[in-house]
Amino acid sequence: MIRMIQTARAPQYSAPSTDSSPARSRRRALLRSALCSVVLFAALMSVACSAPNLAVGGPSAAPSSSGSITAYFTQPSDQTTDGIDKGVVADLDQAKKTIDLASFDFNLPDVTDALARAESRGVTVRVVLDEVNGTQILPASDAPDKQKYNALDALSAAHIPVVNGGRSSGLMHDKFILIDSAILYVGSWNMSFNDTYRNNNNLLRIQNSTLIANYQAKFNEMFVDHRFGAKATVGAQTPQLTVDGIAVENYFSPPDGVMAKLVALVNGATKSVHFMAFTYTSDDLADAMIAKHKAGVDVQGVIENRGASQGALPKLFCAGVDVKTDGNPNTMHHKIIILDDQTVITGSFNFTVSADKYNDDNVIVLRDHTLAMQYEQEYDRVISIAKQPANTSC
Repeated sequence: MIRMIQTARAPQYSAPSTDSSPARSRRRALLRSALCSVVLFAALMSVACSAPNLAVGGPSAAPSSSGSITAYFTQPSDQTTDGIDKGVVADLDQAKKTIDLASFDFNLPDVTDALARAESRGVTVRVVLDEVNGTQILPASDAPDKQKYNALDALSAAHIPVVNGGRSSGLMHDKFILIDSAILYVGSWNMSFNDTYRNNNNLLRIQNSTLIANYQAKFNEMFVDHRFGAKATVGAQTPQLTVDGIAVENYFSPPDGVMAKLVALVNGATKSVHFMAFTYTSDDLADAMIAKHKAGVDVQGVIENRGASQGALPKLFCAGVDVKTDGNPNTMHHKIIILDDQTVITGSFNFTVSADKYNDDNVIVLRDHTLAMQYEQEYDRVISIAKQPANTSC
């Protein structure tokens, strides 16, 4: 459609003639009508094409090739007014029946306030948090009114029930929201101030009843049955499905053996393996990537700077894999693998044994070139400020 705008030509306009015949008048009228139509079409297309494009890493949404899947990326900066939470809050404010939310860190006032508004208009709101290991306090320096903010107190004041999935043997590390059994938000994004404005994160908005049923079953296991971590038994009810023509896979740890799934996916790559990892310590996954590198596949990635030297980075680096540490002065929080410009792996699952064996986590795999290219552009943005590993000896 843009090419149509670029190549469309208005009819040639000649200087007015003194000929005032009816035929000439009709031609002039037709000419003016055609010219106005072209101008109107161009104006409409200009508005349509001016929508924010998150392929460049901005906080706004850009739809993938499916109308049911939209990807968002944070854009870490000093601003605190235009985050990916805005669209989430808008959907929460439209909820009619139910909101189920699970988050490791949770201290974002506008999300908490939206939950309170929903509860006050009769929506059933349920929340699962990790009160042991996660963060529910927002320091006064970051709070809108410059007063320390306690999200747990705010939820309690709104009479919203909260189940604490925190424990010493693992993390309740899921991050997802279910709205009216119709909308799923899922990704690396905690509903926290830092994850919204300072850290690199990704978020998917998906509308698909089968996938939502998977996440609903998992949420019910946590909220109703209070089963977490190694005691969890609910995996994805439908691990393979299609969303508007996009092949999707969905897994939950520990029940679904997620790490083995990731290793198998990497083993199947033939062209490229690009990754962004907050925490990466799995030898099995590192070995799979090294094998692909030795086979001639383009393997490269970025690992969060904190603790990188104790994880898989030295092993990958010394095997010749192009791996860097991130340049965000705060946190690069992605858990992403992009395969062959075609497949995106994302979710809450860090590349660790703990995530595989002990934590409550989820992974979603999407096979779609357009979506993969959005994630590749986010990868390009992250690696553009990444650094060569320091103090790494082989």
